[in-house]
Amino acid sequence: MLKVSFIGSGNVATRFAARLRQAGVEIVQICSRSGEPVSSLEPDRADLVIVATADDAIAEVLDSVPSAGSALWVHTAGSVGIDVFDPEKFPRYGVLYPLQTMLKEREADWSTVPMLVEGDPQVLEIARMMSTSVARLDSASRRRLHAAAVIGCNMVMYLWSLSERICNDAGLDFDMLKPLLRLTLERAMQMSPSDAMTGPAKRGDLKTINGHIAALPPEIAEVYSFLSDKMLAALHPANTEN
Repeated sequence: MLKVSFIGSGNVATRFAARLRQAGVEIVQICSRSGEPVSSLEPDRADLVIVATADDAIAEVLDSVPSAGSALWVHTAGSVGIDVFDPEKFPRYGVLYPLQTMLKEREADWSTVPMLVEGDPQVLEIARMMSTSVARLDSASRRRLHAAAVIGCNMVMYLWSLSERICNDAGLDFDMLKPLLRLTLERAMQMSPSDAMTGPAKRGDLKTINGHIAALPPEIAEVYSFLSDKMLAALHPANTEN
């Protein structure tokens, strides 16, 4: 039976641990800031150590571990290269990156989660225990994919939060927008987002754009204006050239 230890106890670690248990893996140790300290990690108890911390904490965590032991070490970050592992300290290492938001309170549908792997050949085997969608991807390509995911998920959610604020400020129910948002997402799934775009910037309708900007709070108007300018430049380059 494969024995696994975790560094980290957040969303990713929780969902990984649940999935690996389903696959018959034994979780032998979990170290985190709120639980057992990393200094208490016993790497020789495990065949695999998964570092599932915030991206910007991985290097510090790896520097702090006393020994790599004989275990295979992996991290789960999209933006952190495989070169974060020192080969002299970590003879076996790799990356096991799930292209999905992981939430403690929500079971992941692993049949739809792409797993991107790099490094030691065993990482591929572990990924296949978790998902049916597995591919090798080098660090540079994975970082670009992660950036695309941030734009398409986190930044879009920020824009939806601005829509919600506009509605709230006007005494309107944000739920009125949800059918539109649902259809927008469906269209993005069915066709290229470039082809699915609609609205005033798509039409080159400067009068409507300027009217919206005038009606919005300055900080939101700034975002609206910036994105409209970028869309106009992409969609109507002949009209926006200096």
